Amino acid sequence: MRRTLAFVMSLCLLVSGCGDTAGSSTSSRVPSSVTTTAPTTSTSQPVLPFGEELQGALDGVLGADEATGMSLAVMVPGYEPWLGVAGVSEPGVPVTTRMAFGAGSAGKNFTAALVLQLAEEGKLSLDDQLQEWLPDYPNIDNTATIRQLLNHTSGAFTLTHYPGFWSAVFGDGTRVWTDEELLTTFQAEPYSTPGTEWHYSNTGYMLLGQIIEEATGSTVSTELRDRFFEPLGLTTAFYPPEETARGELAEGWADIGLYAPDVDPGPGLEPFSQFPWTETMPAAGGMFASAEDLATWAQAMFHDKTVLTPESLDQMLDWVDVDIPAEEAQLVADYGLGAIRFNPELLDGTLVIGHSGGSLFYSAVSGYLPEYGVAVGAVQNSESDAFGLIMSQVIGLITAHVAPAP
Repeated sequence: MRRTLAFVMSLCLLVSGCGDTAGSSTSSRVPSSVTTTAPTTSTSQPVLPFGEELQGALDGVLGADEATGMSLAVMVPGYEPWLGVAGVSEPGVPVTTRMAFGAGSAGKNFTAALVLQLAEEGKLSLDDQLQEWLPDYPNIDNTATIRQLLNHTSGAFTLTHYPGFWSAVFGDGTRVWTDEELLTTFQAEPYSTPGTEWHYSNTGYMLLGQIIEEATGSTVSTELRDRFFEPLGLTTAFYPPEETARGELAEGWADIGLYAPDVDPGPGLEPFSQFPWTETMPAAGGMFASAEDLATWAQAMFHDKTVLTPESLDQMLDWVDVDIPAEEAQLVADYGLGAIRFNPELLDGTLVIGHSGGSLFYSAVSGYLPEYGVAVGAVQNSESDAFGLIMSQVIGLITAHVAPAP
């Protein structure tokens, strides 16, 4: 139980905009009559034999926690992908497997893969300094390299921790801030000299989005769609504000008062559609996708290895130490170039790589278990203890039922 609780409490670290306040309390959840969608089946592959147990985990945790809704995808070699859902998008509207959720910082793995592809093509070098690509910004060290932006050793202050950030964003829920506005309004002095310390920074990934556009002469959304979304069949994935939803969108829920009490002092969950703030810094964690698409991505990246060259994948998985207080770093053992090696101590010794994320209104994981060849995608339309509990149970079911890969 201690390990599970640590996993739950650590999810906040890797969200795209998590503040210093913990997620919303379960007492103010939108009521969720748990619903079940049967997994898809195919005549070409057998159905996953422990699918009922996976569904039971979804139903049990969400039903007990009174959370909103969740979608889960598990891809085991030799079996039909298993898809399951529980809960609601909003009162009276059940979650479906085709709904897109905010992927939050799980999108950083996509951003990093795009940068690595550009390096493969000779359009940039990971050792290029920021000053070679972008104008100077206040309080940002322009000698930081692209590699340091990718692995969070650039020292750049993460703007979501700037005093007054949440009040400004939620004070005008319809405003879409430009990168330039954000980087000049909410940027404090660097944490450290580039290359000396690890500090998680959404600011760094905002800068990477600008570098991508400079290197390609295109938009991040166009590059993601042409390189990843369309070739891999990620049919629900989209990148706001440059793109809009391609199908069903799960409503997200958050207690805004925990982050901006001057804007929303009362308790209770507010809908994402009222405060679409993730559009303010998409390269740091604004993309949306279904659980199936996040699992498909993890499978393509780490199992099939069709996204990057072997050399680039090795660089993505070149880990740096996460040297921050233990109570804040429980989730992460090491960090690569837009990739996480999750702490095995929280998962009964199981190695899981990929990325987690959230955006106050959503939680997400795109993960891969190298010892078992299994890819997992999970999304929830709120922040709650349920998400960490589900992920712990899912990993346990996989390791109990799937033999290690040869």
